[in-house]
Amino acid sequence: MPSYKASLPAGRPDHVEPGEYTVEIVSASESMSARGHVMIELKLRTEAGSYLYDFLVFIPSSFWKIDLFRAATGETVVEGEDTEVIPEFLIGRTGRARLGTEEYKGRIRNRVEAWIAPQPGTQPQTLQHSEPNPF
Repeated sequence: MPSYKASLPAGRPDHVEPGEYTVEIVSASESMSARGHVMIELKLRTEAGSYLYDFLVFIPSSFWKIDLFRAATGETVVEGEDTEVIPEFLIGRTGRARLGTEEYKGRIRNRVEAWIAPQPGTQPQTLQHSEPNPF
C-alpha cells in the first residue's frame, strides 16, 4: 500500500523571489503550441521546492533560447549542427536560470526570464534540496 510522510498543506512555496536559481527538470513532454508549432513543455523545480514551467518552441526565432537552455543544462552547443532534442533525456538535468514573477489568475508564480550558460570551463551546478526527489 502506498504511504508518505505528511507535511503542512502550505509547506511548499508557490514561488521564489526574482533572481538566479538552480532548477531541475522534473518532467518534459512534446506538445503543440497554440499556434501549431512543435514544443517541449518543461516542468521545473527550484532549490526551494517550488515548481514552474517553461516552453521550448521549435521555430527559427526561438532557436537561440533552445541553444541557451542546452548550454545551461550542460550540453555543448556547436554552431550549425543539426540537433534532435529528446524530452525524456532532459529529465533530471539541472541548470541556472534567472527567474522573475508574474501574476496569473490572482496568484504570483515564477517564469524563466533567461537560461544562464555556465562560463567556459565550468560545469552546471546540481540542485541541492533537503527532501527526497518524489519523481
